[in-house]
Amino acid sequence: MDLSFSEEDEAYRAELRQWLQDNLGGGGENANAMMKAAESGGDGVEDPLAGARAWPRKLHEAGYVGLAWPKEYGGQDASFTQQVICADEMARVRTPPLINTIGLSIIGPTLVQHGSDEQKKRFLPRILRADDLWCQGFSEPEAGSDLASLRCRAEIDGDEFVVNGQKVWTSLATISDWIFMLVRTDPDAPKREGISYLLADMKTPGITVRPLRNAAGGIHFSEVFFDNVRVPRENLVGELNGGWQIARSSLDHERSGLSGVVALEETLGRLWRMASRLDRGDRKAVLEPSTRRALAQHWIEIEGLRHLGFRTLSNQIAGKPPGAGSSVGKLFASEVRSQMTRTALRIEGPLAPIGKRSPHVVDRGRWHAAYFDALAHSIGGGTSEIMRNVIAEKVLELPRPAED
Repeated sequence: MDLSFSEEDEAYRAELRQWLQDNLGGGGENANAMMKAAESGGDGVEDPLAGARAWPRKLHEAGYVGLAWPKEYGGQDASFTQQVICADEMARVRTPPLINTIGLSIIGPTLVQHGSDEQKKRFLPRILRADDLWCQGFSEPEAGSDLASLRCRAEIDGDEFVVNGQKVWTSLATISDWIFMLVRTDPDAPKREGISYLLADMKTPGITVRPLRNAAGGIHFSEVFFDNVRVPRENLVGELNGGWQIARSSLDHERSGLSGVVALEETLGRLWRMASRLDRGDRKAVLEPSTRRALAQHWIEIEGLRHLGFRTLSNQIAGKPPGAGSSVGKLFASEVRSQMTRTALRIEGPLAPIGKRSPHVVDRGRWHAAYFDALAHSIGGGTSEIMRNVIAEKVLELPRPAED
């Protein structure tokens, strides 16, 4: 594992840091202002998400998204190390989140690896510009932890697939333009061998999206129903009935890298600032020994995740897949996030349950909501139970249980 940066990498960092200074000045406020201007803007734009698309488009124009993607499809052919530098520097100045993160981090890399030339030309540039927002259609009501048991069917009818079934826990489905999904195309084949990987336009007749309100009161997930939805065969990724291996690749991309570490660092920073403001008797909460121990422990855990990310990164630089280390990172990141929200509620004490409309609320109720939201992180991208199974099989080399 290589923890050092070359002179070329440090020069890239300096260039990026200068660009962020020129474009953001005091941090993410300028980007937020730019997004609001694009949203309200007087230029006849009908897209209600125009403001949220403005920041990723600006990054794309400067060459700071899709860094490792091929140049012929709008990427930069940059090294994975430069991706890490970019993530670190953007976290440092707290840039706004990217609305097209599912496209950039999951389906984009999957198409780079498995898509046809036509699919790459068609979809990748639009993902980079945030022209198309994507959601992921994997989980189903009876195929969550056991994803291979999915029942959503796709039958071939001439040059089209006819899709019927349901997906659930679909993030951002209410605003997405496209969905990448797993469908069963051979019901008689063994579970993992009869699945295909399809791309579908969310405006296709027969697709219905029903939002699901979470325990924190927000709407992030949805159910998606397919009723005789016709998808062109050209939207099949890879081979017919070869979707399982492509799906594993997508999940590896979702779980790998250091983007989760950056988010946890930001959360820890917010937690530290909250503890530094909140009074506990005659002193600030951050001065309590138990609070300082908890904050130090979270920092240690996040640093451990960072170094695990460097190991995964080193594998990718060497041309190897992310591997089971991505499952270790995903599982541990979910646990750290959950523990940090518990620390936050303990620091808040009796103020923790107070709603965001109360004048006594702490951080506008952020930690109350984050506590509930942490459960979603232990489910999305593969449940913690599945991650433990992957680690048992791939890292500890324990035997797999017999399938039905």
